[in-house]
Amino acid sequence: MNLKNVLIKITAIVVVVFTAVSCDDDFNSVGSEVIGDVNFEDDEYNAIPIAYSKRFEKVQTSGLPNNLLGIYDDPVYGESVYSVVSEVLPSQFNPSFGDNAVLDSVVLNLPYFSTITESSTEDGVVTNTFELDSVYGSNEIRLSIYHSDYFLRDFDLDQGGEQRQVYYSDDITNNFGSSLENRLLFTDNNFKPSSNQIRLLTEDDDTDEDEDPQFSTEIPALRLVLASEAAAAAATELNEDNARIGNQELINYFKTLFLDKEGSIELSNANNFRNYFRGFYFKAESNTNTDESLIFFNISDANFTLFYSFDTNEADEDDADEDGDMTELIRGQGSFVLNFSNNIVNSIDFDFANATLNDNTTIESALDSQDEVNGEANLFLKGGEGSYAVIDLFNGMVTNEDGELENELDFLKRQNWLINEASMKIYINQDEMVSGDTEPERIYIFNQETGAVLVDFVADPTSNQTSPVLSLTNHLGRISRDSDENGEFYKIRLTRHVINVLSEDIDNVKLGLSVSQNVNVVTLAEGFTPNNSEDELIPFSSIISHEGTILYGNGVNVPEEKRLKLDIFYTRSKSN
Repeated sequence: MNLKNVLIKITAIVVVVFTAVSCDDDFNSVGSEVIGDVNFEDDEYNAIPIAYSKRFEKVQTSGLPNNLLGIYDDPVYGESVYSVVSEVLPSQFNPSFGDNAVLDSVVLNLPYFSTITESSTEDGVVTNTFELDSVYGSNEIRLSIYHSDYFLRDFDLDQGGEQRQVYYSDDITNNFGSSLENRLLFTDNNFKPSSNQIRLLTEDDDTDEDEDPQFSTEIPALRLVLASEAAAAAATELNEDNARIGNQELINYFKTLFLDKEGSIELSNANNFRNYFRGFYFKAESNTNTDESLIFFNISDANFTLFYSFDTNEADEDDADEDGDMTELIRGQGSFVLNFSNNIVNSIDFDFANATLNDNTTIESALDSQDEVNGEANLFLKGGEGSYAVIDLFNGMVTNEDGELENELDFLKRQNWLINEASMKIYINQDEMVSGDTEPERIYIFNQETGAVLVDFVADPTSNQTSPVLSLTNHLGRISRDSDENGEFYKIRLTRHVINVLSEDIDNVKLGLSVSQNVNVVTLAEGFTPNNSEDELIPFSSIISHEGTILYGNGVNVPEEKRLKLDIFYTRSKSN
């Protein structure tokens, strides 16, 4: 009986195992037909979007992450002039300047972006060689610096004072008026940025027997020193590299503005101070036919410092100044620092009418006659107070499998494709462009309605790169150049965006395409286009970009191989 039961159990187990193996064979056979190349195939679909350009009459330039100062002459779009007006705030309020305070000098220091390329030491003196990172052009311009008396208010009174005041690229030139030039502080008719390190005279620390003057060094900067005549003469005798301008009148001017105001309500808090001392105006102007020198900088790193001396309670018993008087009080040294902050506004003086195409058509007239229904042959992308392109996907008509006309979006939704990649190669019109290092390295795509980045931006595995050159290169490919270093095209991947559109997870919105100085900057600004009272959104990264390009659109005159299209690579079942 037990043996019989054992045989029955063994037989049952064998049957189960045999059945399982048979089923597994059948499953693998069917699976191979599904997964392999028999029932599925890869293919490509080319969608032709409608694309055209829009130009701005003005763009928001308050709240920029960085600022531009100087003149840039784009080989295609022409000259742009950038000036800056900024408020300042002291590092401390209610300052005490001490007894018998005397203003010795005032120093404006605006550092450039730079990197050290070489460093050497000789006789204990370190000399660094720098390369400027964000200075464009090497010609001279006229630069003037003024004490501004224009009040930059914080809140928009036209909106009930509840919203932040927005300032635009044309405000300095057209709206602020003559109060910007309240007092001229400095003019250089032949200004151009220098990559030389700054050498500053310091006190001898008495650690050696050397009687030579001691120096410290700082990175390259736009540095202006206004000194009393005595201080300027002393600096010259010490052969200090940091040039000083002896101007007793301006020293007295700033003494009256600050040292003489000790204990006043004007220096007591931020609001009173901003209304009292309203900031500085940096004005760039042309001085030749070949001027070009543009600085890209962070003005929040700049400062304006007053250096002064005052009496202490100690007598000069050792006659340190060697004047024979050992009863006079020793003079102490102090400083009062003003930092650039709060409202900082860039002006951009630019006109599309000065730029022409090969057929002598002005780019302005081309931009003012855009075909938003059928699209255009050229797409004009220009940073600053410039232009951007609009790309409208899947809104045309296509011939479907039944030979009938159908909306492209509806047609694609029915296909049930497995999309592997969706991307655009956007070709540069080399016939209209002056190729080379003046071409933008990056372009940027965004939701034209909301300004938001696309889902591919968020999902890009290179988004953690801090360098704007290396970041987001999967989604927003850098410019691709030929063997002669001429720009050929940009490649933008929109795979996740297209999947979400076709699966109806998101709406099929129009997309904006702009140049970008830094693709990591996603903050949005306001801009106004001609004949449109409503503001449009443009990324700050486009406003702080000085460069421009001309790309191929989808007009009939565009070479077929360079026509703008969205390439969709997909896998589908052969039964579809």
